[in-house]
Amino acid sequence: MIARRDEMEDEAPLSDQLISPLLHLLQVLHETAAGDLEVHIILLAIAARVVAHPDAQSLSNEERLAQDARPFPTRGVNVRSIADSTGMARETVRRKVAALLRAGWIAQSAEGLTITGKGYMALNPAREEIEQLAHRFHDTVAQRGSPGAP
Repeated sequence: MIARRDEMEDEAPLSDQLISPLLHLLQVLHETAAGDLEVHIILLAIAARVVAHPDAQSLSNEERLAQDARPFPTRGVNVRSIADSTGMARETVRRKVAALLRAGWIAQSAEGLTITGKGYMALNPAREEIEQLAHRFHDTVAQRGSPGAP
């Protein structure tokens, strides 16, 4: 039986059960970007445009890991659009994008900035943590019942 929202008012907030997994995800992100979480915000902004491209969507995880240094197809994003969408200063985004380009984690294509296979590989531990967090969230919600369900 699924619990209703009014039946769950006496229970601890759902977020209580997700604090530790979220903290672990942030620790993994912190570690993979040498302590710079803003790098991950930028990478997520770029990744959002990559996964919006049908050719990128069709790649399996194995194919993505085999990309090596080749750039992924992208719908396109640039420093200005990242700064505008994230609220970060444009100069901060420009400096961090330049560092990511030098590291080979992203590339500039005709369509804009995109993630490379090297960047995808470096971020694989974070991707795995995100997937585990999603499963944990799903399991936690399923155990408590769907809020708002009749």
